Amino acid sequence: MALSLRAMRYVQAALQHGSITGAAETVNVTPSAIAAALDQAEKAFGVALVTRARAKGIFPTAAGRDVGRRIDDLLERYDTLLTDVSDLQSGLSGNLAIGYNAPIAPAFLPTLAAQIVSSQQDVTFTFTEGDNDAVKKGLLDGKFDMILFVEDLPNPQIETQPLLFAPTYCLCPADHPLAQNETVHVSQIVTEPLILLDRPAAREYYYDVLDQDGHDLRIVATANSTEMVRSLVASGIGISLLNMKPADMATYAGPSIRCLPISGRTSGVTLSLGFAPGPKRGLVQLFTEACTAFCEGKLGEQLIVRVDK
Repeated sequence: MALSLRAMRYVQAALQHGSITGAAETVNVTPSAIAAALDQAEKAFGVALVTRARAKGIFPTAAGRDVGRRIDDLLERYDTLLTDVSDLQSGLSGNLAIGYNAPIAPAFLPTLAAQIVSSQQDVTFTFTEGDNDAVKKGLLDGKFDMILFVEDLPNPQIETQPLLFAPTYCLCPADHPLAQNETVHVSQIVTEPLILLDRPAAREYYYDVLDQDGHDLRIVATANSTEMVRSLVASGIGISLLNMKPADMATYAGPSIRCLPISGRTSGVTLSLGFAPGPKRGLVQLFTEACTAFCEGKLGEQLIVRVDK
């Protein structure tokens, strides 16, 4: 069954308003026209797009959210085509909602956002920090247009684009005996007082990297933020493991710290962008290109610690 553009606009209005009556008022048609469009769309796509609750409105299903994003993209592309195909690039506008988990995101996302805002005056950004699970859920729920996260297990509902691989490194005070070395081995790390990043998935990951080998680890502190871990290390009470580093090595605590590659290990994490499958808004594509160019360049290289350095 073919679905007209008019019917898709009615479906779009219904999904956005969560109300058949509200959608009808917005597009100036009768509620029955909205209801009919929803029925036609569900038959055309072969899935339920909404659940209906008497006196409470309508609620999009998971399939409905996915179809809604695709309809939004299709209608946006169609409207842009009608205006002027040659103005596709300059017509980029609207809000770009980005969820991010990577603690190092503030080191480069603001710079990229500033570059786009300077050239696209009608663009705004919404940045929301969360752990890996939270930002992935936000993407699937339609809260974010794209996410920056540490890629772990594949998820067929999330399309990913790897940006860079960040090897695990040892963080220690600049005056620590280990700081005199070019690299450090895990066997040296496990004998030291340790400060661990205590965030979902990170805790287990760093325990796996340490691979105790019979050693009882001495955990002197845990923290759920990277900057607190860095400042605790700077205070001299222990050393730590991290994967990404800011361009400026100074900490809130002041004293200097040093990042040491870990020899004999190839462990690390992959920083990736995530999207809902399907066509992407032009603004999403633009920001994706900016992130990719940054991470592939010299500035992106400064955010990681390589063993071969």
